Amino acid sequence: MYDPSVSDETAAVIRGFLSEFSKYMMNTDKKVLKIKPLPILAMLGVCIVVAFLIILINKAFKSLPPNNFIDENSSWLLAHLVHIPIFLVPFLLIGFLSKGEFKQFGFNLNQKSPIFTYLRMLVLGAISGVILSLRYIPQLIAQQPIDIPRPVSTASVIGNLTFQWLMVGISEEIMFRGLIQTYLMKNLSGYKKLFGHSFHLGTIASALIWGIFHFINILIMPFDAVVFYVALTTFAGLWMGYAYQQTKSLLTTIIVHNMLFGVPLVLGYFLYWLTN
Repeated sequence: MYDPSVSDETAAVIRGFLSEFSKYMMNTDKKVLKIKPLPILAMLGVCIVVAFLIILINKAFKSLPPNNFIDENSSWLLAHLVHIPIFLVPFLLIGFLSKGEFKQFGFNLNQKSPIFTYLRMLVLGAISGVILSLRYIPQLIAQQPIDIPRPVSTASVIGNLTFQWLMVGISEEIMFRGLIQTYLMKNLSGYKKLFGHSFHLGTIASALIWGIFHFINILIMPFDAVVFYVALTTFAGLWMGYAYQQTKSLLTTIIVHNMLFGVPLVLGYFLYWLTN
């Protein structure tokens, strides 16, 4: 997990973006969009339950007696642990709601040519990951330490890589695209034109919920970094949600998700070893 340093100016820009985005979203055709509060409240309830479990895990983990291995690897260990309920709770709910028909909730290998194919999603994820990695440039110019999880030990590197390339994408996509977006798309109706594309109301709502959910990072990050992640995941959630809207396949968004955060981590480690 990253802890990017975000300047006051950047935080102000992000807050401005969120403000303008919310105003834009309010300017909609109510005859087209049918907003039903109960499905949204139900999914927010799921988020509250998961957030509560995360807080309990975080508290229990930090109350453990001092241990050299845990102290040195707390970053990736805790990240893995708190993502267990993010995976398990939605997975069980999907099984219940679908009566075992998991394909209805994204567990399939659908693609939609020519854009939403696995290869194109791989390329898109890699490009997005490289763009996020540009934050290393000021650190290199100023000859500051590269902003990566510390300490850089064998266990820590393996733990953080498995988290970013496996755990985070699978767990969060199952929850926010597989459960929440699918459920909302089934229970809400209407589309909103954004950036020249028609986004289902369930896609938009799930992106906003995904972004808001990342306020849970206040447990481990400074506020400016949390705001950065909320803005990033809301914006990314729109496009990843749109890909899921088109394919109904979780593999499409898991690929992008893992590349989006995995590529910067790999490049960060590479730059660390290059400069040390």
